[in-house]
Amino acid sequence: MMNNNLPLAEKTNIKNWAFADLKLTDVKTTEYDLSTFNLTDNSVLIIDGKMVHNNADANIKIELDGFNAEVPVHNKLIGLINDNMNSKIKISVAKNVTIDQPLSVVIVSNERSLVHGAEIDLAEGAQLEYTETFVGNMAANALIASHFNLNENAQLTVNTINELHDNTVVYHTKRTDVAAHGKMDTTNFVINNTNLVFEDLTYLNGKGSEAETKTVSITSASQKQNLTVRIENIGDHSIGNIINYGITKDEAHLAFNGVGKIQKDAKGCDNQQETRLLNLSRTAEAVANPFLLIDEGDITAGHAASIGQLDEEQIYYLMSRGMTREDASKMIVAGFLTPFVDAIADDVMRESLANRIEAKLGA
Repeated sequence: MMNNNLPLAEKTNIKNWAFADLKLTDVKTTEYDLSTFNLTDNSVLIIDGKMVHNNADANIKIELDGFNAEVPVHNKLIGLINDNMNSKIKISVAKNVTIDQPLSVVIVSNERSLVHGAEIDLAEGAQLEYTETFVGNMAANALIASHFNLNENAQLTVNTINELHDNTVVYHTKRTDVAAHGKMDTTNFVINNTNLVFEDLTYLNGKGSEAETKTVSITSASQKQNLTVRIENIGDHSIGNIINYGITKDEAHLAFNGVGKIQKDAKGCDNQQETRLLNLSRTAEAVANPFLLIDEGDITAGHAASIGQLDEEQIYYLMSRGMTREDASKMIVAGFLTPFVDAIADDVMRESLANRIEAKLGA
């Protein structure tokens, strides 16, 4: 199955960012040793569409067959997901139930391309922290679609971690719908060696709904990544906040598209965004495209974007304290991303992600 064109982002000036094809394959590989996943309490492991481990909290309903297989189609690749889905999960939390321990779901591509659909539904007043980790054991491309639905007063924290196999092509789309007074807090960690088109689309449908979406990316070598984060204010007095941080080096290409949209008659809304990019190479390309699309006057909105290199004064200060230039540079760059990593509650996952960042920056 091939598709010649990935969906266009809102805007990008990266030349030839689209990938020639997205081919789905099956490859025979060795089986995983489950101990390598460091599975903790309240966790689920799915390998090639089969659930091989599930000790989720009894108050969390986990289904593989309960997923609505048809993802709303807005481009050709989502059509491919619907036609070829080989992995899926539905997660539900009932009304006014609070899950105290974070839920970890690991989705693995071991012997075939990953075509995955996820549906997470929180009933009124439910609360959950959820981490989804996508892992690849083979150079097979991936299509991923996730839908998060927050009913009134529900609260959801999501960490998305992409650890798919090096040099694969990935299309990942996420949609979140938030009802009145619901609250969504998302962090997307894109710390890998894949070529990626990523969309995170949030709709603040209800009065007083809130969403904050944080996305962190490191690109190196010849990677191409195009990341679009969009928050749309529809309900009155809704609040949206987009934070994008990226680092690019070598000959990599990285584009962040931040889109804040306030619909007409959405009174008293606030929509803010911030994009910060570090470019560590003369041959790398970093692009920040902030957009504010406003159809209502009774609102507040703003955006900030910067693309820069390492601060020579900071490097000089650290070198004056005995550090080499290389070590000083690594410390500054790692510190750039530390606040996002420190926010992860799971100790094992936080350490693993910190190690991946260190390895990526030290390559």
